[in-house]
Amino acid sequence: MRIRWVAWAAMMALHFLAIAFLPKDLAPALAGSIYLPLMPLRALGLPVLSTAPSGGWAGPSVLGWVAVVLVWGLIWWGVAALVARFTHPGRRATPVA
Repeated sequence: MRIRWVAWAAMMALHFLAIAFLPKDLAPALAGSIYLPLMPLRALGLPVLSTAPSGGWAGPSVLGWVAVVLVWGLIWWGVAALVARFTHPGRRATPVA
């Protein structure tokens, strides 16, 4: 279980660092990693985007940033769980009768 937490924390940290120190070559993909999780929530009427200046992109609101962190946290947790499952094939859950 410890390896799962370490892998999850490493992936979250790398994602955060990629967003914070935005490399120009990866800018479209990193912008997509922020805005794509917000679009379905915006369609549901949640205020995940703040008001945009005239002619500019609206940045995520506080709720939007929380949603982005939660979505990517769940995605990276799933990846870490899959990696842990395949790297420890002998540790399977016992079936419940």
